Amino acid sequence: MRGRGTALLLLLTGLLTGVLLAAAPPPEWAPHGMVAADHRLASQAGARVLEEGGNAVDAVVAAALAAGVVQPAGSGLGGGGFAVVVLPDGTRAVLDFREVAPAEADRDIFVRAAAAGRPDASRVGGLAVAVPSEGLGLAELHRRYGRLPLARVVAPAEELARRGFDVGAHLAQALSHGGSGPPSLAASLFDGSHVGGVPTRGERVRRARLASTLRAFARSDGQVMRSGWVAQDMVAAARAAGGVLSEQDLLDYTVRDRPPLVGHYRGWTVVTMPPPSSGGAVLLQVLGVLEGTPSASLEPGSSALWHLLAEACQHAFADRAQLMGDPDRVAVPVDRMLDPARIAAIRRAFDPEHTLPAEAYGLPVDPGPDAGTQHISVLDDAGMAVSLTTTINTSFGSGVVGPRSGVLLNDEMDDFVARPGVPNAYGLVGSEANAVSPGARPLSSMSPTVLIAPDGRRLVVGASGGPFIITATLQVIIDIVDLGMDPSAAVAAPRMHHQWQPKALMVDQGTPADVVSGLEARGHEVRRVEGFSAVQVVMQDGQGGEVGASDPRKGGWPAGAWTLPARDTARDVALHAARDAAQ
Repeated sequence: MRGRGTALLLLLTGLLTGVLLAAAPPPEWAPHGMVAADHRLASQAGARVLEEGGNAVDAVVAAALAAGVVQPAGSGLGGGGFAVVVLPDGTRAVLDFREVAPAEADRDIFVRAAAAGRPDASRVGGLAVAVPSEGLGLAELHRRYGRLPLARVVAPAEELARRGFDVGAHLAQALSHGGSGPPSLAASLFDGSHVGGVPTRGERVRRARLASTLRAFARSDGQVMRSGWVAQDMVAAARAAGGVLSEQDLLDYTVRDRPPLVGHYRGWTVVTMPPPSSGGAVLLQVLGVLEGTPSASLEPGSSALWHLLAEACQHAFADRAQLMGDPDRVAVPVDRMLDPARIAAIRRAFDPEHTLPAEAYGLPVDPGPDAGTQHISVLDDAGMAVSLTTTINTSFGSGVVGPRSGVLLNDEMDDFVARPGVPNAYGLVGSEANAVSPGARPLSSMSPTVLIAPDGRRLVVGASGGPFIITATLQVIIDIVDLGMDPSAAVAAPRMHHQWQPKALMVDQGTPADVVSGLEARGHEVRRVEGFSAVQVVMQDGQGGEVGASDPRKGGWPAGAWTLPARDTARDVALHAARDAAQ
């Protein structure tokens, strides 16, 4: 199959995004469902489950577990996430399985750690570990909506861990550029199958201990992550590294149902993630601002469009910092962010020729890199749509690995604010609403989203990349809905990002010089960076099939289902013949 270049944020590797856009292949197509993930093997795991008769939920769980095996810098059972589900009959559901602060954590835990000479305690080591919840969330998602037995859904990931896989470009880059301590971390992850140094691209590695964990996960319907030997191993590892995680924290953890945020854009219905995600509200506010702009005036990649997006995003990110937190702990006034009067005020404040000064938005801070998230988009042939984003936060999370389970633990505590107004690893600031509190869920940028077209077609989209998730998801929606791009061209197109603080407009390396000069003429400080987000898209083509695209920045590739059990009809035979002829 066609190879795609990869790029890792701020590591200055891979192809320029301008070249990626020019070389973007057509999106993948299949008749019985599509999976788009950050790694080809994860997509294939989901497609395999679809072909075995599973539905979109079975496929997304299979892909998420496989991603945790082959892409451990970004996600895994030691993390957490969100899922947005739209059932074939249009029923909408949101599951929040975001990590929470341990019961022994408190508001000043990292203030004290910094005073004791541990300024990075929220990012590295046991104190950074929030309650791991991905396994509990995936098990609950499967219990509610899955079709196949959990053991069959887990099988592809278990096989990858036990038999081994070749290290991909993204994982090789993440290992070679740091994270939380390779080569010692590499030795912890790969169970002695790799001896000495850090694995390189193409090298075969295995994760035998994680394979045993996945087998126990399937046999216990996920409960081994709450009270069994895996739970005990994770707790012991976190506490040995200076953390406060307890077995009671895992016993007390609850997957939350949330009412989805629902908005509208150009006639499409937008179903997205509510708090504790900030992404859905920011996304809907910016789309609301753009709704008043004729789509014909949105010239792809122009400085005028990017300036409009940058100004709208600055307002939305400022609102995010000032208003948002854990909805179980504080009142989050999303209605104020999405109020027509607020959106109208943002439109009135827009100056097409100038950006506003920094003091008009908030406090000056500095940004940080991201590599620790995975997004998966899935559609099955019945129309079930699942958008799922999981994370361990920064690259390789806390760097703490369960010695028996092989589970890499998150550093999600850094998504709280240690002190209001003080930036986290991504340069994001927040208020008291996002301060550390026992059992609280930190604010997130993850933005899993499903759009429903006026004719009923579904579009499933989401991204990895810290705060870049929001702007990347936004721009791919605009590229498809407003500009008519196919999914592959949309995910490969150059992108921009502005998060209010720092007062800088980030653009892909491949952005044309005239676009940069046009932005600078409007007063923006433009920073060129490499591949700072990765978007995964699947959508119905309106002709009985599904198309999908994985962002070339992270080297992913979609995979589709071509057969179903006992359904190899004459139509399927004809489709297979057409596919074979095309190849």
